[in-house]
Amino acid sequence: MLVATSMLSVGAVLQKAVVDGLPPFEQVSLGQSLKALLRAPRWVIGWGIGFVGVVLNTVALGLADLGLVQPLNGFGLVVVALFSRFYLGERLDPRAVLGMALVIAGVVLVGVLLPESRAFASAPDLTACYLEPLSAAVLVALVGTTALAWFVSRSQTRAAGILLALAAAATSVTGLTFAKGFTGLMTLEGLRGLWAPAPALLLVLLIGFSSTAMVFQQLSLQKGRAVEVIPTFAAASVVLPLLPGWVVFREQIPGLALLTPLLISAGVILLGGRRPEVQA
Repeated sequence: MLVATSMLSVGAVLQKAVVDGLPPFEQVSLGQSLKALLRAPRWVIGWGIGFVGVVLNTVALGLADLGLVQPLNGFGLVVVALFSRFYLGERLDPRAVLGMALVIAGVVLVGVLLPESRAFASAPDLTACYLEPLSAAVLVALVGTTALAWFVSRSQTRAAGILLALAAAATSVTGLTFAKGFTGLMTLEGLRGLWAPAPALLLVLLIGFSSTAMVFQQLSLQKGRAVEVIPTFAAASVVLPLLPGWVVFREQIPGLALLTPLLISAGVILLGGRRPEVQA
């Protein structure tokens, strides 16, 4: 997951550099937007790096709890800060150093405080998690958050980037909730179970929500500043998965372990809000 989140963050930075120079997506057709993006080598490389990150994220969900894996999402900004320091020559001010320290401390605490991941005894045991009324309520709430953030962003132009980043994070977490079930079923049943109704449906939902999250992320990168959009997405991706992890998959998170997403989120905000200073 640490590798996955690093790749996702670096990919987003590369894509941001491209979408800033394109006409607003709502002013041109979808085909024209896609053509412009696919003709930009930096965006294609960024998308490829991000895609590998999504695959690794999905694999990680098959090995550990959602509440354990997803808070590590904030580590990507540490990689971006170090990349900016050594490759772009940006100074790391005390705010950024403190942010990096908080994120790293949160990552370390994840391994120290959280219990062993929950193991499912059978495929029916896993698929039953999605059929509980509270599970459906959580998924509806995530979709509702996406819809509300997108709707408000259409009128609140100043906050559009932040709202769309929130929509991207909520949609991404929804997709990852289905990814957890899909990878779990593949672990239990192997590839022979891929054509069964449950994993096939989960795979379709995973692809659909993940693709939609990518669209929202591209819109947020164009509508907002990187120092606002990237940390908003990262912080929401740290906190939001705790709810489906606890409700849908009944993951146990000790009270002290809740410090980990708080530390990582605080570090993400400090890192994301820093102002780059280029060395002379």
